Amino acid sequence: MDFETLRQASDRGAAFFETVLDGNGRLKNPETASDLGSVYKLPMMLILTGRGRLAHKVLNDIKERFMQPDGDFLSYPDKTGDDRKSKNQELVQYWPYMNAWVAMAAHRLCRFDISYPAWEFLKQFYNPKVGGFGTSGRYDVDPTTSTEKLALVSTGNRYDVGFFMTAHLALTALQFGDLEKAKTSGDLMVRIVEEQPALDQYFLLHVNGETGQLVPKEPEGRRKWYRMVRDDPNELFYQLGYPVYYLHHLYRLTKQEKYLRTGEKILDFAMTLHENFYTHFLNHKVAWGAGLVAMTTGKAKYREMCARCVKYLLSLQTSEGDFLRELGPQPNLDQTAEIPIWLRELANSMVDKDNL
Repeated sequence: MDFETLRQASDRGAAFFETVLDGNGRLKNPETASDLGSVYKLPMMLILTGRGRLAHKVLNDIKERFMQPDGDFLSYPDKTGDDRKSKNQELVQYWPYMNAWVAMAAHRLCRFDISYPAWEFLKQFYNPKVGGFGTSGRYDVDPTTSTEKLALVSTGNRYDVGFFMTAHLALTALQFGDLEKAKTSGDLMVRIVEEQPALDQYFLLHVNGETGQLVPKEPEGRRKWYRMVRDDPNELFYQLGYPVYYLHHLYRLTKQEKYLRTGEKILDFAMTLHENFYTHFLNHKVAWGAGLVAMTTGKAKYREMCARCVKYLLSLQTSEGDFLRELGPQPNLDQTAEIPIWLRELANSMVDKDNL
């Protein structure tokens, strides 16, 4: 796994998008173009692969069609309830997820006309009682009175605070200079790992939005969002990867060992997961986190973990540059934007040598 291989793979992903976008940065296919879920990661990938001009065009299109006066982003603002966000129900449950990707990319390009309104909206998901971010709803919204499906990510009168979403929005906070939210979120993530009751069986992924205690029993139908079972295949592996990635950045900032060590503990648990972890595309965030920790600690087990994941991800790329076409149009575009991000981030981090 060397710099040039990763660079070329990420460039092929970017080149694929140059064939499916029109001159204004909009997808040519009207079906996929109508949903923000097809392009929200794309500006970040274009920035990392040196296509800033095209990233600006995509951001212009996102602002024009999806950005709302309150700083939210909606695919279908004329609809009601959950149907406004996206046709992808996973993205509906992760309501602020797409927003943060757009906000961070816009901020990198000094598109403050997009980034600051977006961040003002995202700040409302911060739970000051718990010190992290709600997975689905804003802190001041009572999910027990809501008629929307978002209430499924709740076990009380506040939206539950997620391990994964806290990492994503804490990274956003860090980029916007909100160190208080960034650090309290990191401390919550450390506590979530320390208080795991049964790592030989599972990993709990949410805390109650009122008490801050780990949620041992998930809402009906939400098991994979709340509990990662060690011996089950096809888990939502990315829920472990983003926290490792974020905690490593927080360690770099603060030099506090607890953040790095917590990332290692998460990776050590990931190593005990079902063997299909290494042959599932949702390991991409774990690969990036493991690569960072390997470069910092010099530990071979994390380097090998990263290498195994990356080898599989590279095998998924077509000759045209895209990934996972068999999953359908929107997942194909989503993963073709995301996987090159982590490959390029990993490559760019190899500052001392050309191999991990």
